[in-house]
This record gives sequence, C-alpha cells and structure tokens, in this order.
Amino acid sequence: MIGYEKGSSPGRARPCFVSSPQDATRLVWNQYCAASLPKYLIGAKDKVGIVAKGCDGRAIVELIKDKQVDRDRIVIIAPACLGVKRASQTSRKEILAGYCERCSNRISPIADIAILGNSNEKDAAERFARDVKAGKPSKRGILWMEEFQRCTKCLACIKSCPLCYCTECELDGSLSSLVSKLRMPTELPTFHLIRAMHMAGRCVGCGACEAACPADIPLTDLYSRINEEVEKMLGYVPGIDVNTTPPVELPRPKVEKK
Repeated sequence: MIGYEKGSSPGRARPCFVSSPQDATRLVWNQYCAASLPKYLIGAKDKVGIVAKGCDGRAIVELIKDKQVDRDRIVIIAPACLGVKRASQTSRKEILAGYCERCSNRISPIADIAILGNSNEKDAAERFARDVKAGKPSKRGILWMEEFQRCTKCLACIKSCPLCYCTECELDGSLSSLVSKLRMPTELPTFHLIRAMHMAGRCVGCGACEAACPADIPLTDLYSRINEEVEKMLGYVPGIDVNTTPPVELPRPKVEKK
C-alpha cells in the first residue's frame, strides 16, 4: 500500500509504503499530503494499493493509457481532497497551493474505494470545482522569461513528475542537440518551453514539479494555460477518462506482467 505518514516536522506528511495490516496505523490523510504518489506505481510487480488525490487519479489515468501502469494490478483509494497547503512566498503563513486553486477534480476520476468524508468536506470539494469552472481563481501576470532565468536546471521538475518516465530524457543534457548539461541562461527558456510542449494535453495539475522547484517557478500555471488551449482546439482534458484517446498517441511499451 502506497500512502502518507507523519513527516519529520510537526504537521507534515511524507510518502510511505505499508505491507502489513499492523503497519496501516502509520497512514494519515490531511492537507499536507502533497507528494505525488503515482510515479511509484511504474514497474510494480505485485498488486498495489494507492491513496490518490484528484490530481493523482488523473495521473494514474494517463499512466494506464501510456501502458506504464496495469489497471488490474492497482487498487485505488480516493479520499475527497481539499487541496494542499504550502508556505507563502511573501509571508510565513501557509496558504492553499496555487495549483490547487485551479483544480476542478477534487476526487479521483478512477477509484475502487471512494472516501467522501463528512458532508462539509464533500460540499467544500464541490464548491472548489464550481469556482474553478466559473473562473473564480485569479491568474497573476507572469513575466515568464524572468521566471525561467531563476531556474537552476536541477531537473527536480522532471524527476518529481508522475508522467515523466522516459528512460532517456531529451532535457537532461544527454542529447546535446537540444540543451546542454550546463546551466546556460540562453538555453533556459528553451528547456522550459520544450518541457511545456511535452506536457501539453498530459499535465494533470498535481503540482509535483512546482512543489519540488527550488526557484519557486509557477510551472503548473504555464502547463494549465497550454492545457486550456489543447481543450479549446481538440476538446481533450487529460486524466478524466481512461477510455478517451489522447490527441497525440505515441507508441508505448506495454508493462510486462511477471
């Protein structure tokens, strides 16, 4: 079972792996369960259970479509999510993460066990979804070239993303025709725009990349804007329906059953 347990700091949570009923008491669920867990499903050899937020469920849908995860091998427990908290960049207060403000799927679209909690939690989750669809969350103006120049090119965005699973990455510098391994200011926009194109119609807004970024670049804002254009042009929203064909379907190796 892949879920969350209490972190080393008070009130925090971190991923954990439980293999016996006795250890299930370690599991917790709160607004600090921010880490994206679906990436741990890739390559799983046995049947695995996973706690999935709404965005995690969407990531699992895309991983199933890409044949990186075998649906028959996973049991999805889907609790209602009220968003995750993170520290504000301008104060010491904790605020709802920006990518959660844009989220319109508070409950995983794919689940074996749904946990809606009490009526207040369910109402709050539905209200968040209505506000997003009505355009209530405001988008701040972002000077993207300035944001890109803060990038340290640490690749944390790629390593944390549940949908970045390529064994050979075009952006880690191993294919020098695109970007080098050095942090060259002139290449930083290229690095981020290529990754943004790779995430078009695929990003599920889980915020794993943004949470991992040491430079606090609002990456999910960029990807969400591109996804909006994909939806307008092609009518496709990633991570909603496992039976819907992606607008760009690439040949993927099927997960081997062992």
